[in-house]
Amino acid sequence: VLPGDFEKYERFSQWMFSYAYDFTPDVEQSSIDEGYFDLTAVRKPAVEVATKIRDAIGQSLKISVSEGIGVNKLVSQIASKLNKPAAFTHIPAGAEIAFLHPLPNKWLPGIGPKNAERLNAAGLARIGQIAQTPVDLLELLMGRPGLVLRQFANGIDERPLVPVSAPAKSYGEQQTFEADQTDEELIEATLRTMADNLMAAVRADEKTVRTLTVKVRYNDFAEDQCGESLTEPTDLETDLYSLLHTLLRKAWKRRVSLRMVSLKLSNVYDGLFRAELSLDTSTKQQEARRRLAAAVDELRQKNGKGVILRGHDFVLKGVRVEAPKASARPALNIVVRKQPTIATYVPLNVHSHYSFLDSTLSPAAIVALAKQHQLPAIALTDPNLHGAVEFSREAKKAGVKPIIGAELRLEGQPLWLYVQNAAGYHHLCRLLSSPKPRLKGMTEGLLAVGTEEGHAQYFPSRYYRAVSHGEEL
Repeated sequence: VLPGDFEKYERFSQWMFSYAYDFTPDVEQSSIDEGYFDLTAVRKPAVEVATKIRDAIGQSLKISVSEGIGVNKLVSQIASKLNKPAAFTHIPAGAEIAFLHPLPNKWLPGIGPKNAERLNAAGLARIGQIAQTPVDLLELLMGRPGLVLRQFANGIDERPLVPVSAPAKSYGEQQTFEADQTDEELIEATLRTMADNLMAAVRADEKTVRTLTVKVRYNDFAEDQCGESLTEPTDLETDLYSLLHTLLRKAWKRRVSLRMVSLKLSNVYDGLFRAELSLDTSTKQQEARRRLAAAVDELRQKNGKGVILRGHDFVLKGVRVEAPKASARPALNIVVRKQPTIATYVPLNVHSHYSFLDSTLSPAAIVALAKQHQLPAIALTDPNLHGAVEFSREAKKAGVKPIIGAELRLEGQPLWLYVQNAAGYHHLCRLLSSPKPRLKGMTEGLLAVGTEEGHAQYFPSRYYRAVSHGEEL
């Protein structure tokens, strides 16, 4: 899997569209690799011009492109995508109906998998069937877009071409402080809150951004700024947080108080950039964070922004979380229910974010919670051992005993295996990597905890049903 290089993609995108400018100034770039150009005023036949552009791109850039020629955006877009790759389809004026009506409904703009299923269930699997359906029935099925959908189905598209020379869209926000500020934590919290607001708008517009710029205004009204581009576009504010800290320090060149700070997001792209393969852990975690962001957006839209707050929101409210002192037990910021701490309690089944969607806690965060509750030990039992080294290191630094284990399902029964020594760790790794694990001959150095007796034969003196207390373990 090769890493992305958006600097190169942008260069090739500019070169690709430059060939269209040789024939017309009316060029609309709708994404990094897709766009429209209007050949109405060009004297040469459209097919001839399109052929020259395609051949020039192939010869100079060594990449293939798909082209569709039609009377409007809708027809040309579908024509370009119908027979990819390297498609070249010309739909003459007047042939739109014959071209569109036999096609499945998924080819119309705005028809995703869910809407396609809804239309299929209503007997509208083909574009021609949608074209013959009354608008009121379509609106009953699809809501307000029903009218536009019927127009599209009949080859009618009145969307104008928007030349690329129009100002590029960006997102920005600024904050002028009531009093000049030198508090770096508060200023960074302000920038993070701006990122939350702006990225919510980016997601609502179904866009992604790649470049962010932080600008500061000093108490004498002089200004400095610093910007940087991500390796690939994103619609998640969490991808910006660490970069905001760096950009603020670079932009704040003069160590004097600030009157204003602003954040601008630019290099805006349509849609979400997705890698073809979602194999690594970071990609799956990114998808989980995107689902979480969508849920947070929905909650805030329904109940107001204050329904869910992040750490930097508390900073802006004047709440600071101080580092706990070794001699005093740290207080909880949020209390769900008040319970006395039981110092002998040892959780034996805790998951980290290495178990993907089972938890959002890092191994370091789990250890911090164990120390906060004065626990003598804690067991990490992900379905894998990806976080074992980090967990052990953090636990030893915090003075908490790390118990390494894993959650397995053997012979249809749940089982938690815990490492007792190096041999146990070796056997546990082998069990986890085996497509059909077998316990026989693999139990040395392992302790077992479960809810069934089926595995007890392999652990005659070291098998426990209890999972709530860890004194035996």
